[in-house]
Amino acid sequence: MNLKRFFRVRHFLKAILNWLSDGIVIRKIDNTKNKTLLIVRIEAIGDYFHFRNFLKTVKESKKYKDYKITLCGNIMYKDIAEIFDKNEIDEFIWINRKQFTDDKKYRKQVISDINSKGFHSAIQPNFSREFLIGDSIIRASNAIERIGSKGDTTNDIFIFKFISDLWYTRLLNIQASKIWEFDRNKAFFEKLLEQKIDLIVPTLNYPPKAKEDYIVIFPGAGEKIKQWPEDNFAKLINNITQKYDVKIKICGSSQDSVLADLIIENSNVLGIENLCGKTTLIELIDVISKCKILITNDSSAFHIGACLNTQTICLFMGRHYGRFAPYPKGYDEHLHYIYPDSIKQLLSNEQEAIRKTKHNQPALIEEITVEQVEKEFDTIYNNL
Repeated sequence: MNLKRFFRVRHFLKAILNWLSDGIVIRKIDNTKNKTLLIVRIEAIGDYFHFRNFLKTVKESKKYKDYKITLCGNIMYKDIAEIFDKNEIDEFIWINRKQFTDDKKYRKQVISDINSKGFHSAIQPNFSREFLIGDSIIRASNAIERIGSKGDTTNDIFIFKFISDLWYTRLLNIQASKIWEFDRNKAFFEKLLEQKIDLIVPTLNYPPKAKEDYIVIFPGAGEKIKQWPEDNFAKLINNITQKYDVKIKICGSSQDSVLADLIIENSNVLGIENLCGKTTLIELIDVISKCKILITNDSSAFHIGACLNTQTICLFMGRHYGRFAPYPKGYDEHLHYIYPDSIKQLLSNEQEAIRKTKHNQPALIEEITVEQVEKEFDTIYNNL
């Protein structure tokens, strides 16, 4: 059995076992609390940036303006939500995604707690739903009204989506033409709330800061295949610091600290600051807001840079082109996208690029050269 098949079989068995064990915990609640709404959004930080601006619309909507709103979210973006979205949310429930799928005791406690809340309504806007996580939380809520997106099977196989579709009282069908994640969320809430929403791009109400003379490197990504090689980052830093008098800060999670150390070790530059795992999300936002240029893989840092209007170079392998990037024309002058050459050849026909990169790994990020990134950097820096 090859490794890919092994993980597919393991996922199938885990989903079946959790489906059965969750069913033992979930109870019918007799004391449903009127005007209570559970919003489920358990995805990554980047997904949250494409969703969070709609919370204010929900809070002020005719449909839910008198509701107590609870957000069940991924603990990874806790800092952002509790500071920037506290006026829209009455209560937070934080979930550790990995623990929720791997730790039976933890999962049972979460399922039981959510089930006992007695929510009247529960919604999950996620277009690519996950049977083991978001869908299971909707099921646990046992709310009278459970609304989700009809969506697709990007994150699960058809049989699990077929089962979890039955856990909703209503599924909203979002037009296939809505490819960009922000537009999909917008379409979902426009249908749900039966009103027009004027939002165009994700924003973050963070006061502008004076730029300082440093560059931020963000070498991590959610998956290894989306990470540009650390040797390339080291060469890029060497070339940049030979031409420009700038400091370098490397940012990321604590897991990215090893990457940062390798980059520092392979470069010839003194004084590089490794901030991986040493900043909160709010501190990271501050660091990115004050940098001259951010160079990042396809990660949460890209969306932070986008919201802060920071000059941002993002290195994309090209998978799911159009879903999280590019941003709409006219709103992305500060965003600079670099793709492997094999992806760039597809971009003359955007619809074909979207179709071909939807589910597969279309190119290796290693195809992006140091010279390509350096050239883009030179153009931006010399025009600051």
